[in-house]
Amino acid sequence: MIRTALFTALVSASLFSAACKKKDDTEAARDKVAKAQEEVRDEQKDVAKEMKDVKEENKDVAAAKQDLAQARIDFQKAVDERVAKLNAKIDQLEAKGDEKSKELAAKYRARRDEAKMKLNDLGNRTEANWNEFKSDVSTSWDQLEKDVDAAL
Repeated sequence: MIRTALFTALVSASLFSAACKKKDDTEAARDKVAKAQEEVRDEQKDVAKEMKDVKEENKDVAAAKQDLAQARIDFQKAVDERVAKLNAKIDQLEAKGDEKSKELAAKYRARRDEAKMKLNDLGNRTEANWNEFKSDVSTSWDQLEKDVDAAL
């Protein structure tokens, strides 16, 4: 009988210990899950912020592309106006009628055509090299206009 009582006490203690351990394991698991959920929420917030930043950057890039496209159009118009004025001056030079004036007019038309060919590259220019391109083309036209004015 003492044996049975002792055995029953040992089994009860063992079951109580196992139940307590299970309770501790469950609480630890619950804590881990709660911590993981919190980390996921933090990551979601970070992802949302990054997506917002990317959206803003895309807007900036689109605006920059639009500005560059408008700059190309404006520059093309300005050069077209310069070409028209230059053509009138070359025609005026050729109208002088002497041989030297006709030769100079032909020479200036050839230089004008070379300068116009540089404009074919207009659409390929990026914002990074736009100012250099614009300066190079403007310098070519400035010199040509100066030479034609000097010949007149």
